[in-house]
Amino acid sequence: MDIHNKDFKRSFRGYNEDEIDDFLDKVVNDYEKLFRENDRLKEELARAKKDNEQYQQLEQNLKDTLLVAQKTAEEVTSNARKNAEETRDNTAKECANKLQEAEMKAEKIIADAKNKAQAIVEEYDRLVREKNTFLRKIKVTLESELAVIDETMKQIPDPEKEEREKNAMGTQAEALQKAVSEHQAVPYEAKELAEDDKQEG
Repeated sequence: MDIHNKDFKRSFRGYNEDEIDDFLDKVVNDYEKLFRENDRLKEELARAKKDNEQYQQLEQNLKDTLLVAQKTAEEVTSNARKNAEETRDNTAKECANKLQEAEMKAEKIIADAKNKAQAIVEEYDRLVREKNTFLRKIKVTLESELAVIDETMKQIPDPEKEEREKNAMGTQAEALQKAVSEHQAVPYEAKELAEDDKQEG
């Protein structure tokens, strides 16, 4: 609206008002497009930040799950050994069987936990790669849009600079015209002096 409502001062032999208005309308339209595109990019960046927070929360959840699985495996092994020690007095064979069974269960739980942890790590790596790819795309898009904005700003004319150049050219033209007038006046004055001397003689 500031660009659209800009009011320039009128001067003799100034610019064409219709051309200025048409140009300002084009500038307003282009600027409005860039402004809306900038808002869209800001929204995409906000969504990217939100996704990044979700990725970080997922990472923490995966770490917590792995920790719980390890603790569960340790508790099962500890409980199995405790039970084995309590029944050791009954029969050595029964104790050995229970211990072996407990160890097998513990190994299975540990193996399952490792497999789950590996799957979690792979999923986390995949999410990180997707996040990095998405952020790089956002960065490239933002840099491209900023370059377009900079180029557009360079193409917008500077009315004050053009007015200064115009005034400078006018001053030079006046100085040149004055010099030419003075140069032409010298022979005429010399001619008058010669005629006066002739009359006096």
